[in-house]
Amino acid sequence: MDAILLCGGLGTRIRTVTKDSYPKAMVQIVGKTILEWEMSWLRKHGVNHAILAVRHLAEYIEEQFGSTYETDYGEISVSYSKEHERLGSGGAVKLAKSYVSSSDFIIMNGDIVTNFDLKEMISNFQKDNKKGSIAITKMRSPFGIVEITEDDDIVEFKEKPILNHWIHAGVDIFREDVLDRFPDRGQMEETIFVKLAEEDQLKAYRIDQKYFWRSIDNPKDVQETEKEWRGLELKVDAEG
Repeated sequence: MDAILLCGGLGTRIRTVTKDSYPKAMVQIVGKTILEWEMSWLRKHGVNHAILAVRHLAEYIEEQFGSTYETDYGEISVSYSKEHERLGSGGAVKLAKSYVSSSDFIIMNGDIVTNFDLKEMISNFQKDNKKGSIAITKMRSPFGIVEITEDDDIVEFKEKPILNHWIHAGVDIFREDVLDRFPDRGQMEETIFVKLAEEDQLKAYRIDQKYFWRSIDNPKDVQETEKEWRGLELKVDAEG
């Protein structure tokens, strides 16, 4: 199966880490870059071809990975789809169309660190007749939450709790025949996602909260992930 990894963004919110000398997808997390973790995770779950949709500092990524990358789970072949101007996530996928040869393909944001069961998501998708499947996860509050009574007495402080809201987790699966419907320019969430949802052709896959998932958007995300990330093999406490 092929996977398109969207790693062409400027990473403006994380420039204090990258110093604009390498792309956000090449930020180090516990000894490996985000892209290395992503490609290892994809290979672990049966993906054998990564298509890197690159733009900003594209040559840096290509020099690091070449045409193949050896993961802990075997070799994954690597292709590069190069944007010469900003196309948005949807346009970047459309541009990469010629590199996709599998009947189903994955799209993944290039700033995600996760160890959820992608094989299960793929299996669920293939049993369905929908055109696309979107991984979703519960939102974590970026701030601490204060619980109060009606009389404004403070009852409890909760440090960045998981909220009862689902957000797009940046991992999607689509049928290959949907590629032509992606926009030449624009964001997926504003175009093809909307159309497929209106046609009842889009399914959600809920990531189990026992798995790790984090989008690396700023220096604080890097620091917190460095402390919390335990790798691709799920480790459950004895009581869990």
